[in-house]
Amino acid sequence: MESTLFLVRHAETEWNRAGRYQGQSDPPMSARGEMQAQHLASSMASIHVSAVLTSPLQRARKTAVALAERTGLAAVSDDRLMELAYGQWEGLTQAEVKSRWPELLRLWKRAPDQIRFPGGETLHDLRCRVQSFLSEVARQPGPVLAVTHEAVIRIAILEVRGEPLSEYRRVHVANASVTPIPLRANCLPHCH
Repeated sequence: MESTLFLVRHAETEWNRAGRYQGQSDPPMSARGEMQAQHLASSMASIHVSAVLTSPLQRARKTAVALAERTGLAAVSDDRLMELAYGQWEGLTQAEVKSRWPELLRLWKRAPDQIRFPGGETLHDLRCRVQSFLSEVARQPGPVLAVTHEAVIRIAILEVRGEPLSEYRRVHVANASVTPIPLRANCLPHCH
């Protein structure tokens, strides 16, 4: 059985505009983000989905609510859709991170699968959450819409392609974008 998962990256926040690491911090959407969410809801109004799932963080939840209103479904929160936890990097710009953790930032740029964020997660930690989520959604009937975050979508794309975490930087996901991915329940990898 194959189904489609529409992965939606949340609309823009003020921290996106400022180039700050957001992670599991919860900054509000920007005015532009509010418009993006409404535009996204209008453009997806004709797509029939059986469920709308969302990260509990407000930037994703607000985007999901705008989409759910068009479908008549409630947006259901799922913690597995939360962004990668950047720990002590959250709220900081890249320049601020570079001044405090220059070697770690260099490693993040070159070998993202090799680091643990100070007080945060690794890409492997996030991959386990994403695999669990994908496996469950693949068993559900009908297309599913999930509003989430950049790192979650990047990992989901790598999983479906069967590519390693070292390819993380080759995947790009814009704010308020939609990435449809096919899911087959018996073809998804599992964490170990």
